Amino acid sequence: MSEKNSRTQQKRSLRTRENLIDAALALFARRGFQGATTREIAKEAGVALAALPYHFQTKQALWQAAAEKIFAEFATQLARKRGSIQHLGDREQTRLMLREYLLFVSERPEMLQLIFSEGTESGPRMEWLVSRMIRPNFEYIKKEVSRAVKNGYGRKGLPEHLYYMMVGAAALPYVLAPEFRTLTGHDPLDPEIFEAHSEALLDLFYPEQSERSSED
Repeated sequence: MSEKNSRTQQKRSLRTRENLIDAALALFARRGFQGATTREIAKEAGVALAALPYHFQTKQALWQAAAEKIFAEFATQLARKRGSIQHLGDREQTRLMLREYLLFVSERPEMLQLIFSEGTESGPRMEWLVSRMIRPNFEYIKKEVSRAVKNGYGRKGLPEHLYYMMVGAAALPYVLAPEFRTLTGHDPLDPEIFEAHSEALLDLFYPEQSERSSED
């Protein structure tokens, strides 16, 4: 095989692998690990089922690759944002990082759908997801909310509780987007709805100093 043909085949193989990961992420997010079959994933990706083991020997390996991809996207987006706001004050940085989190989950609800589908039951996948993917973000948010309380611009409370309050408050309109549309008659992705949700979320967790002072 010529070098050119080898490179072409390698690119095709990488593209097939990415298609499988993308299809797996969408199906695992919607249906959970048990509900998504490898046959459906291969069909969604446009790949012959017999070719799937060449790229992923097990369904578990494909699930892990899907989780790694979405969390890597998340980490990259937040790191890029964090690097662009270093000149701002602590409160403004914290608020902008929470808004960036909201922006990501509004565009990529698959990350939290994946978490929610695995978080209801103990098991190897849940433990892997917590230790490899979720815990670094949890520790970062604990640090941020503790700093916010210490510096007088954050809601008081146990960091663990505030973490879950933030995740739930930010994510549910997007994780449950079909329900939100049916219940409210609004699209959570509408720019006006997003901005209103964003401001409410930021003011809830990182209110103005005057509001904090009146509570104290």
